[in-house]
Amino acid sequence: MSIYGLYLITGAFGGFLGGLLGLGGGIIFVPFLFFIFNSHDLHTEYLMQSAVSTSLACVVISSLSAAIKHNKNKLINWLLFEKMLPGLILGSVIGVILITILTSDIIKIYYGILLLIIAIYLINQKEKKNLNKNSKHQYINIFSLFTGTISTMLGIGGGTLTTPYFKFYGESMKGSIATAAACGVPIALLGILITLFLKEIFGIFENTIFDFIDFYAFFLVSATTLVFSYLGADLTYKTNTLLLKKIFCITLFLVGITILSY
Repeated sequence: MSIYGLYLITGAFGGFLGGLLGLGGGIIFVPFLFFIFNSHDLHTEYLMQSAVSTSLACVVISSLSAAIKHNKNKLINWLLFEKMLPGLILGSVIGVILITILTSDIIKIYYGILLLIIAIYLINQKEKKNLNKNSKHQYINIFSLFTGTISTMLGIGGGTLTTPYFKFYGESMKGSIATAAACGVPIALLGILITLFLKEIFGIFENTIFDFIDFYAFFLVSATTLVFSYLGADLTYKTNTLLLKKIFCITLFLVGITILSY
């Protein structure tokens, strides 16, 4: 299969799972792009940075498409989104700085370990019948800062972190997924815009995320993810909550193992 066909499949698969599970597609885009670039000897010097940066650009499209559908289904908690936004913005600044200074191997290790930890935590978490629904989301400013930083650095939409957090504080699984999808838009978009702003205005960075993005991959992945993320988000509304959680955990675990073992 040609590299262009692989990009289209990546967008379809990542977009569908991203929309279905509120992940923004990043946990699929990053490893798929990593393997595609590596097998075709592309971006060899900045392999992981290119996969992460291209994924961030694609996550803007997939998260926005999914969020539109989730909003139509009235699943997004916009008040919670507003509380998360300041930390996500600041975290995006830190995240783009880390992308430019860390090596591909270090980013890869952080990425794989994070996915495994979250998957194991979620699969062992017992269901709580909205015990925390009316309680304040503790440490939300610190958590949103951490989420913005890690998500931008790893090229993911943030759903791997935000969905478990929202779920822990009593949001429904579907509501958690939908709100996570909405949070994925500023995480990805701000990470890209901020790095460009800092370089052009202040000349801080020698390289920016734009220098790492593979634009052929971005356009082809985005073409299919735009459609399939919308379809995935529509299926969230109709799918059994427990099944969603199982799919979510299995996806995280498999991707984490694959990245670490490569």
